[in-house]
Amino acid sequence: MPATIKRGEGSVEDALIEMYLAGVSVRRVENITEALWGTRVSPSTVSNLNQKLYGRIDKWLNAPIKGQYTYVYLALSGSNAAGAAKLKISVCLVP
Repeated sequence: MPATIKRGEGSVEDALIEMYLAGVSVRRVENITEALWGTRVSPSTVSNLNQKLYGRIDKWLNAPIKGQYTYVYLALSGSNAAGAAKLKISVCLVP
């Protein structure tokens, strides 16, 4: 990371991750970080943060579900103009 951005600053990492999730390109992230902090964040730094994000997502997806949750399970079927059948399955948690 650039010298002006400390590695342990979670808010900077969070901001970079948020930009990625919002679909901001790596080149645009470089420009934004240069405007904010006077230095560019390298594409490899953005990539490393994205890998960190994917690790957090995988951990969350694979975590055991504790407690009881009410949910609705929907199975919708239909066909397109060519007659090909489609099936869409959705699960929705009910608060």
